[in-house]
Amino acid sequence: MKQKMKSNNKYKMKTILILVTALSIGAKAQLPDTDIFLAAMNKSKDGKLTFGKPENITNRKGYDNQPYFTPDGKSILYVSVPDEKKGSDIYKYDLLTHKSIQITKTEESEYSPMITPDNKFISVVRVNMDSTQKMYEIPLNNHGDTKMIKGTDSAGYYCWINDSMLAQFLIRDVNVLQARNIKTGVSRVIASDIGRCLKLSADGRQLYFVLKNNATEWTLMKMNVNTYKLTPVIKTLPGSEDYCILKNGTILMGKESKLFQFNPSVDKDWTEVADFAGSINAFYRITVNAAENKLALVAYTGAKP
Repeated sequence: MKQKMKSNNKYKMKTILILVTALSIGAKAQLPDTDIFLAAMNKSKDGKLTFGKPENITNRKGYDNQPYFTPDGKSILYVSVPDEKKGSDIYKYDLLTHKSIQITKTEESEYSPMITPDNKFISVVRVNMDSTQKMYEIPLNNHGDTKMIKGTDSAGYYCWINDSMLAQFLIRDVNVLQARNIKTGVSRVIASDIGRCLKLSADGRQLYFVLKNNATEWTLMKMNVNTYKLTPVIKTLPGSEDYCILKNGTILMGKESKLFQFNPSVDKDWTEVADFAGSINAFYRITVNAAENKLALVAYTGAKP
């Protein structure tokens, strides 16, 4: 069943990947200073969450962002810009050795690393030398042999639904959410005026995204991946669009130095579960590993990226 979401005509959100644009056109823009922090995460028998003191695992001046826990739980893929003149590359942080190695080393810029559902590739958004943005697959056993995923032009962010279905944030005058079957080439526009964060529920049945109703009111939505039915979940924390989802359906979202949770089954509103002030002044992007015992946070200095 096709769903169409109405957009506020007074609010035309043109989200641009600031780093992508700056690097692809060679602009000497000031990149945000971001670091990736890692915190221990514990869940009691009654479901209460507690967290350890976050540790800075990148700890340098510059851009380190978009952490992604690999399914095997051994490492974190992330994006780093060691030299603004050369663009961004993908790195891997080993959780056992606490060391990072470089995965890509290209003239182009790569973003948003994930492991594909078949566990054979690292998928990325690549900004090509002609400034086009498309998705590519990098074999795990041969990082130099990349292949473009057809039909992924104007890719900004994405989420794998399964080995054939891909949810994409497409950069438009009004950014849209598109579901695309990469095997058949069939695409469907789901909603417009969306946020960058796309997440799949643990059971693979629901895709979550943020609908930006207007400049101040944003709603976390979920889409049934089989029927495409859209259902509102909760209003986001003001100005926040990044979140992660636990196996029991609990949603985690941050604002400034604080972390909040919301479980649709039992909660009526967001509840504060941690304040990392002292270790982190402010963070935005967050992700949890498959075992749900580690939380990665992206801290920033200055204005929120």
